[in-house]
Amino acid sequence: MIDIKQLKYFEECARTESFSKAAEALYTTQSSVSKVIKSMEDSLGIRLFERYTRGIRLTREGEHVYQYAKTVLENLEKIESFQEQKETEVLSVSCNPSSWFADMFVKFYQMHQKEDIHYQIYSASCREIVDRVRERMDAMGFVYIMKNQLAAFQYFLGRNYLEFEILKTTDIMLYPGAGHSCRREEGGREVFDGMKLIQRFPDEFSPDNYWDILDQDKKSAADAETVITTNSDYIMERILQVSDLVNISGGYLSGKPWRKYTKDVLLPGNENQVLFGCVKRQNEELSNWAEIFLAFLKERLQDGENK
Repeated sequence: MIDIKQLKYFEECARTESFSKAAEALYTTQSSVSKVIKSMEDSLGIRLFERYTRGIRLTREGEHVYQYAKTVLENLEKIESFQEQKETEVLSVSCNPSSWFADMFVKFYQMHQKEDIHYQIYSASCREIVDRVRERMDAMGFVYIMKNQLAAFQYFLGRNYLEFEILKTTDIMLYPGAGHSCRREEGGREVFDGMKLIQRFPDEFSPDNYWDILDQDKKSAADAETVITTNSDYIMERILQVSDLVNISGGYLSGKPWRKYTKDVLLPGNENQVLFGCVKRQNEELSNWAEIFLAFLKERLQDGENK
């Protein structure tokens, strides 16, 4: 049987091409290294090294063994690292692109920066978030779902042994760019004859959902076309400053830095609402830090913190 000590000695000898240098690196004697390598060769029934006056060199068989030995030792390091990961908890969450969520995470980190915890925050679309939570890549995910999508979304989650906890309901808002050419005043109201959109990710307020989004003139937004997709707030801000594009988003929790450049337009109606909530695995308790983070967000939502 080959043991870990033999593999470590063998790997060091192959790397240094010297029994004496390997002995120095391993804090042992040259004779001890030679005995371990000889024992390994006897167990395998092959010669691992050619011996020369000024060093050693792997044989052809030794080169093959070396490739496998490196893989074993690399995997051993990963296994040993699990103990370190156990001592430092990792909070891994995903979310739809959101300035508000980013601001809340920064505040949470500032409150707990002296705690022994590492974070992994991943920005993604709703479908990718569902996949990540299901595959245990994240403890939970935070998404924005239109109200008329809820039943279908919950059915889809149920088939994947997930659940959705609604944290906040908010109205849908239009954020028209400063140069919106289809924007006009009519009877003191904003009217939009057509829209081209800049959205945060491809499935955000997809065309399937536009049928229930009406402007203030009761015209459907079903013909809206998404021409730019970006999760960059800076790009969103710059585009809306100079273009005729429109962004459709939730009115609350947006935390959008471009509000000073655009005029928000409320889309009234019970169906024109967005649900912000948390995707979790069914019948599983969250880790301690996941519970703390979720409670923190709930508290901020209850306090009406959207800046």
